[in-house]
Amino acid sequence: MAPNSAKLNVLVVDDEPQILTAITDLLEDEFAVWTASDGDGGLAILEIQDMAVILSDQRMPGMTGAEFLGRARSLSDATRVLVTGYSDLDALVSAVNLGQIHAYLSKPWNPLELKVVVRTAADRWRLGRTLEQERNLLHALMDNIPDAIFFKDLSLNYTRVNGVQAGLLGASDISDVVGMHLSDFLPEEQAKAIETVERDVLEHGIAITDKIEAVGDGPDGPQWFSISKVPIRQGQDVTGLVGIARDVTKRKQAEDYLRRGHDELQNAVEERTAWLRKEIARRSKAEELAQAARETAETASRAKTIFLANMSHELRTPLNAILGFSELAVSQMPPEDMERYGAFFENITESAHHLLKVISDILDVSRVEVGKVILRETSIAIGDVVTSAMRLVGPAVTRKRQVLTFDPQPDLLAMRGDERLLKQIMLNLMSNASKFTPQEGRIKISAAMEGGALVVSVEDNGIGIAPEDIPMVLQPFGQAENAMSPKCEGTGLGLPLARGFVELHGGTLALDSEVGRGTKVILTFPADRMVLR
Repeated sequence: MAPNSAKLNVLVVDDEPQILTAITDLLEDEFAVWTASDGDGGLAILEIQDMAVILSDQRMPGMTGAEFLGRARSLSDATRVLVTGYSDLDALVSAVNLGQIHAYLSKPWNPLELKVVVRTAADRWRLGRTLEQERNLLHALMDNIPDAIFFKDLSLNYTRVNGVQAGLLGASDISDVVGMHLSDFLPEEQAKAIETVERDVLEHGIAITDKIEAVGDGPDGPQWFSISKVPIRQGQDVTGLVGIARDVTKRKQAEDYLRRGHDELQNAVEERTAWLRKEIARRSKAEELAQAARETAETASRAKTIFLANMSHELRTPLNAILGFSELAVSQMPPEDMERYGAFFENITESAHHLLKVISDILDVSRVEVGKVILRETSIAIGDVVTSAMRLVGPAVTRKRQVLTFDPQPDLLAMRGDERLLKQIMLNLMSNASKFTPQEGRIKISAAMEGGALVVSVEDNGIGIAPEDIPMVLQPFGQAENAMSPKCEGTGLGLPLARGFVELHGGTLALDSEVGRGTKVILTFPADRMVLR
């Protein structure tokens, strides 16, 4: 036997000691060579040691080489090579037909030929292991991802699906779907409409991404899916397609609710504006016009505040119920069901918390706009505020292996301000920087006195913002996208809130950004807010 080695293992089985010695001397520079004098000895080694190649003589006492390699197949995935003489051709043909060997070597063998055969067999084993690992990775992905995944051939027959896709089609098992056609599960007209789009993907080789489609029409409305379909290519030829469908029903319902609320608010403002115009035409005195304008503004503010408060209540109640029932279901679910459905409940919880964050941000923006935010001022060390926000954003930065640094001026003064709002400003800016900066990117926080004012900056080397898009991202729900932009789950309210909170302190927020180079957010607080420490 060979000692433990980092080299690939080769097992040689032959009943002639001089041949075992010769082969060992020939191969041991490249491989860790294990030897056995008969088939039983070889099987014993395979039970305890992983092999890349098995090289066996055909004629041995007790068990022929073909018999040994046939039994070895159940113990090892090694590439099997049979050494035969011309008189063993029948055994060779039988071994090949039964799949017991991958290659053979004729006696008398040439040392160079034997070495080439073993090297080729080892390469085949490496390739097989790599393919097996990739196959296992694909299986794990398809079995555990909460999205529906399916593969189709050029005839649009299913060649592979995961459990989620089988469930959507109403099948009890994956095997009930493979080889079937969409019309076997859906009405013919509906299946035909879907397959028309899929044939276009196959014929033109152009992918469809994030297409929102409604499925069904139950008592609670349709179920909404974000669907992507991508052609599969081998070289220049399209050989099929792969599709992914994600359930976005909750997100779509929330978006529709917010859109209706926005339209209702817009209509109310337009109606009030029309009334004001009539009043302006009717009234002649400047004082009466000014009074009417003030009343209109107050009415619009109260209407907006009341609407947002009602909307918050109406949205929070079902969302909290969703979170409660999800947590209750998880707490009472047996382990086997948790393994199968746990990812769905995590998705539900994450989506609900995201919507609650959207609602809270909308209310905060509204309070800033109508002047309902009251500053609770104390003397604050800006370095402590930045450090605290860095701790909160730390997990997100760590996940992306980013570098986050803080470079304060040593003699930095304190300032008067609301610590909670200042911390929220820094947290919003750092979160945005991390979100739009790629893996292993850099985020730098600086704070210094300039001309008596306190200047704090958050700078990253992320995807950047086009100059024409900067005014938009400073408005509520304004989100700029470019070819480098990721699909983020943000609310579009982080920067507007930060600017509103800075302006409440009498300061300003400015953006300096370039697409592909990064973004620098500059906060300037006036000198009259500085406090000697």
